[in-house]
Amino acid sequence: DMKNILITGANRGIGLELAKKLAKENQIFATTRTISLNDELHSLSNTTVYQLDLLDDKSMDKLIHKLNEVSIDLIINNAGVFHDEQFNGLNHDLWLDEMKVNAISPISLTHRLKNNLINGEDKKVVFISSQMGSIDDNYSGNYYFYRSSKAALNASAKSISINWKDNGISVLILHPGWVQTDMGGKSAKITVEESVSGMIDLINNHNLKDTGIFLNYAGRKMEW
Repeated sequence: DMKNILITGANRGIGLELAKKLAKENQIFATTRTISLNDELHSLSNTTVYQLDLLDDKSMDKLIHKLNEVSIDLIINNAGVFHDEQFNGLNHDLWLDEMKVNAISPISLTHRLKNNLINGEDKKVVFISSQMGSIDDNYSGNYYFYRSSKAALNASAKSISINWKDNGISVLILHPGWVQTDMGGKSAKITVEESVSGMIDLINNHNLKDTGIFLNYAGRKMEW
């Protein structure tokens, strides 16, 4: 009973670890911004790699076309970007890019795959968000681009959870923790393996009753 799982941003870090663990028992559709034969993704079993640049609408169009007849059990919207903008001023172009990659494109992609989810068995959508998207938790300021993009993602994902509940589609919003990745840096407290193992347990146990909930990788409820 292999599930069809779409994972965006799957060539490194959290996305790659999700693909590696889930590919053991599922069919994975993994996306990466640039196709490279050197990526570890290509060595995984049960994995098909697609190009997807969330800044490029034509790239998304091509992926949607390729997945047109595919039922999808689970979408994991993992791809994201972080610009350390507080030292460089409020560059509007960078801000818009970050909003598109982190919030607008994941929501758009998910909307365009609604019928694929309806035809799937599990009907689950996961958005990898961040504690930095929590307005209540902002005690240090800064990071305008990233905070606002993840807050926008959270708000929109919550709306999807309400709108699609009658379709049997459940939505889970996850904070992976401060993880030792290229984005998280070497000072991060949590290993990729620890974060991903926790999130996979949450995904497997998630159901429609809890749709729209915002949790960290260990299952702790996050504030909005």
